[in-house]
Amino acid sequence: MKRSSVRLGLLASAVALAWTSRAIAQNQTTNTSPILSSNNVPFTVQIDQAPFSLPDGLQSFVVGTYMDKWLLLAGRINGLHGFNPGNNNFPPDTQNTTVFVVDVTSQTVATASLTNQASGLTQAQIDLLSVTAPQFFQSRTTLYVAGGYGIDTATTNFTTKPALTAINIPGLIHWVTAPTNGETAAQYIRQTFNPLFQITGGAMLQPSPKHALLVFGQDFEGAATVTSDGTYSEQVRQFRIVTKGTNLSIVAGTSLPATPNPDFRRASLNVVPIFAHGRPSYAAFSGGFTPTDGIWTIPVEISAKGVATETSPTNATTFMQAMNNWTCPTLELYSQKQSVSYSVLMGGISYGFFSGTNFETDPELPFINQVTTITRNKQGVYSQSLINAQYPVILSTGSNPGNQLLFGANAVFIPAPGLPVYKNGVLKYDKLGANAVLVGYIVGGIQSTLPNTDTESDSAASPYIFTVTLVPTVP
Repeated sequence: MKRSSVRLGLLASAVALAWTSRAIAQNQTTNTSPILSSNNVPFTVQIDQAPFSLPDGLQSFVVGTYMDKWLLLAGRINGLHGFNPGNNNFPPDTQNTTVFVVDVTSQTVATASLTNQASGLTQAQIDLLSVTAPQFFQSRTTLYVAGGYGIDTATTNFTTKPALTAINIPGLIHWVTAPTNGETAAQYIRQTFNPLFQITGGAMLQPSPKHALLVFGQDFEGAATVTSDGTYSEQVRQFRIVTKGTNLSIVAGTSLPATPNPDFRRASLNVVPIFAHGRPSYAAFSGGFTPTDGIWTIPVEISAKGVATETSPTNATTFMQAMNNWTCPTLELYSQKQSVSYSVLMGGISYGFFSGTNFETDPELPFINQVTTITRNKQGVYSQSLINAQYPVILSTGSNPGNQLLFGANAVFIPAPGLPVYKNGVLKYDKLGANAVLVGYIVGGIQSTLPNTDTESDSAASPYIFTVTLVPTVP
């Protein structure tokens, strides 16, 4: 990524949606915590190119899974957004209106267009289902999608959508793969509207069936230009989903903290499930942007009830994240024996990186292929380690031919089925055994031909799928 005279704020999958003309970026903290060696983590990961891929590139999208199939929709079909002085940096024709169904067993992909008359959808519904960087989670066979940024075709305005959509995953998969006469996509989609959901670039979580959280992010209205900015929530919003028959509604809860905290002015971040003192919790890692253009370095822990806490920068033991600072694929594990949480962050956009054995930083936030693991020990102390793993070498055949492609930004990690997991989706590390095991797949995202660029043609939406294998290194 490149930030020269302007600050990029909306990088399509966890959208920060803010542009400024400040010349100097200042991170939350001046320093970062040391990067430890891979010896401090009892495993490594291996990332390999899968033998199948998407027919077209896709980034900043949402995912639902059912049996051996993935349902992918929304997001964008181009790479890094524009840096032009006008108001067309997110062209409506690069919003994704295709529904992808990936069959992992047969390694095939089926598609259907939301714009097809057979979908039964109105243009307003299509607009809501083709947004960039919405928040989402899956509850049983329902995929819930909130907010996101995109065009309102009726008015030609760009908005953050105040909508919550419930998608029947097996139903929509059936419509794509084997529709019957008269079957529509619309019959598998329910929607409700509330300003609470007018957020993009945050995270939506479901700690329990009757309790959900919308974490951080922002509301951006209008076209993204070099002078525009959004309104950050700086809160965790609580709500409860109510379903009665075909009706969908919500009951809004309390937003925490009651007074928005400027330290929670965050978007384009990774919010992951962890265990804190043996209890299911969440950690919000890094993201952008500080009021002075930098990245956030101190994680925020969020309880299942939505209470967010952050350690003071002046505390000598405060952890300060150095790498993989933007939305990227993440893998979460927990060792109950050691009371340790592991969060593996794979590629994407980073303040820090390694050039050979030398650690370097770049305030322009380059794309990288490197992988780190953030560890939280039983005392609640965080550390970060470089993992001896990268994305496989794939050379560009388009822009900057011969350059190695850089992956991970705005991509999604999809766990492999059948693995031992806790209720919050975290892998039971102690139950995985001593042998290498396939833990999931990385899908889509942005592929860049250069670490730093503001030329749109230097990046594209990635069609690649990668397998992720966990390899224990300590018996």
